[in-house]
Amino acid sequence: MPDRRIYSSASKTRGSRARALICVACLLGAVFFTSCPLWGSEISIRSDEDSSHAQPGPVEQRPGSSQSLPSGTETLSTLGEKAEQAETNPLLQWRAAQIQELGSAASEEMKLMAAAVQLLDRESAAQWLSGFMSSPPLNCPLSEKKNWIDAILNAVERNGLPLSKEITGLVACIISVESGFRADPLAVDPSGRETIADLLRRAEDQLQQNAGAILQTQPLAGLYAEYKNRYYSRLVSCRTEGDVEVVARSIAGQLRRDAQNLPLFARKIVNRNIDRLTQVVRTKGSMQLNFNRARHVMKERDERFIDQELVDYMYTCQGGVDVGVAALKPMFVQYAARYATPGDLSWLFFVGMDYHYGPFSSRNMMEQIRIRDLSGIRIPLDGDLLHYDEDGVAVDKDSQTLRAFRAAFPSISRDEVFRAFLLEKDPHYIYTDAHLLLREAHQERFGRTPFAVIGELWMGQEAQVKHGSMWKTKAYLKKLDGRLNSIPWDSSP
Repeated sequence: MPDRRIYSSASKTRGSRARALICVACLLGAVFFTSCPLWGSEISIRSDEDSSHAQPGPVEQRPGSSQSLPSGTETLSTLGEKAEQAETNPLLQWRAAQIQELGSAASEEMKLMAAAVQLLDRESAAQWLSGFMSSPPLNCPLSEKKNWIDAILNAVERNGLPLSKEITGLVACIISVESGFRADPLAVDPSGRETIADLLRRAEDQLQQNAGAILQTQPLAGLYAEYKNRYYSRLVSCRTEGDVEVVARSIAGQLRRDAQNLPLFARKIVNRNIDRLTQVVRTKGSMQLNFNRARHVMKERDERFIDQELVDYMYTCQGGVDVGVAALKPMFVQYAARYATPGDLSWLFFVGMDYHYGPFSSRNMMEQIRIRDLSGIRIPLDGDLLHYDEDGVAVDKDSQTLRAFRAAFPSISRDEVFRAFLLEKDPHYIYTDAHLLLREAHQERFGRTPFAVIGELWMGQEAQVKHGSMWKTKAYLKKLDGRLNSIPWDSSP
C-alpha cells in the first residue's frame, strides 16, 4: 500500500498575501483616526527581507439581520461602483485579453487534474467524508455533518470539478481551520482564551500611542468619549463576525453624520477613510474568503450578484463553501496537474496555503527565487510580483521583482514583463513568454527547481493587536498539516 501521509516542505521564504482576519480591535481607533497605521490593513505581512503588500477587502451588513440601518449608513453600493470602475481599467482589460488568448493551454490542466485525483461518485464521497469529518481534529458537529457534506459536494459540482478525495478532503480541512464549521464565524478565536474586550484594549493603547495628543483636542475628545460610551458595550457583546458588522455600520452611519460638524481636516479624514470602517470584516463565511476575491470569482463564473446578495449568500452554509471552492479551483487544478503523483499528496499543502495567503503565492515565490538567482539582486520573496492597491488591483508601478527581472533580461521590454506579471494571480502566467524564458535560463545555470515552495513570513502589527503577539505563518501550515494528515486517504468509502 502506498504511503499517503502528506509531508510539507517549508522553505526559508513564504508567500505573501495574508488571510484577511476580522479587525475588531481597530474599531475604536477607526472612529476618528481611520488613517492610523493600525487601521491600514487586515494583517501586515513582513518577509524576512522586506514588506509585502497585503490587500484588504470590503465588508457587508450582517446576513439575515432584520435590524434596519440608520440613516446615512454606508451601503455596499460604493464597493460595487469600484468594481464597475475596475472593469474599465486598461491593465485589467489587457489581462482579460491575455487570459482568453492563453485559455486553451490552461484548459488542458483540467484533463491532467482529473487523471491525477482519486475520483468518487456522490454517494461514495458522502460516505467517505462522513467517516472522519466529525472526528478530531476536524470536529464538525455531528448534528450538522450532513448539511456540511452536502455543501461541500454541491460546491465542488457547481464549480465544475470532479468529485474526488483530494478536493473534498481539502475543502473540509479549510472549513475546519477557517471557521470551525460555522457559517457566521466567531469574532474571536475561542482557543486564544481572549475576549473582544482584550482586543479593544490593545487597539486603544495603540491608538493613544499614535494619535493620543490629537484626540485630546476638542471637539474630538468629547466626540471620542461619546462614541466609546455609546458603542463599546455593543462591541464587547459581539459574538460573531456578523454581529461586528452590524455595529461597524452603525458607527459608520453616525460618524458620517457627525463629521459634518468636525473641523475641515477631521472631516476630510473621515470622508476619505469611511469605507475602511464599514469594511471592518474583510473576509466572509465558513471559508473566510476576501470579499474582493469573492466578487471576482463569481464574475469569472458569469454570475452577477449585487454586493449585498453576495454577502448574504456567503454567510449561508451552502454559499460560503460554494464561493470558497470557486476561489480554490484554479490553484487546485494547476497544482494537481503539475505536482500530483501516485502516493504523494503533498501538493495539497500548496493549494491550501495559497487559498489562505493569496492565489499562486507559493508558485510566485519560486519565480522570485529564480529572478533573485539570475539577477543577483536581493528582492523580497513574498509571492507578489507587482504592487497592488487596497482593492487588490495591480498598480502600474515598477516593483522590486520587476526591476530585478529586467536586470537579468535587459533585452526584454518593461511592458512585456509587466503584462506577464499581470497574470501572476492566474494559472495562465506559466504560459507567458516571460516565465518560459526565466525558467529555461534558470535551469541552464542552476538545474531543475520545484514548481512552487512554501515559505514563511512574520505576522505584523495588526496581528499583534488582534492576538497579543507576533508569530510566523507556519502556525497556519501546522493547522493544515494536522488536519490533512488525519484524513484516511486510503480508506474505502
